[in-house]
Amino acid sequence: MSNETNNNSVWTDTKGIAKHFNLNPATIRKQRSKQIKNQLPFHKIGGSIRYNVIECEKEVEAKKYAYK
Repeated sequence: MSNETNNNSVWTDTKGIAKHFNLNPATIRKQRSKQIKNQLPFHKIGGSIRYNVIECEKEVEAKKYAYK
């Protein structure tokens, strides 16, 4: 279950969001578990971690200064 379309939003799992941003899934998991300041926003749905791609893109855009 990598991608789901729901109400014009795209939800994906850790592997999907890592692929979207060209990152290693382990990096995403590490940031989430250590509660890194610039982590991507996620939702825990029924025990599964899901990312809304649109929310994540907005978050990256808003915090772009932190990555320079």
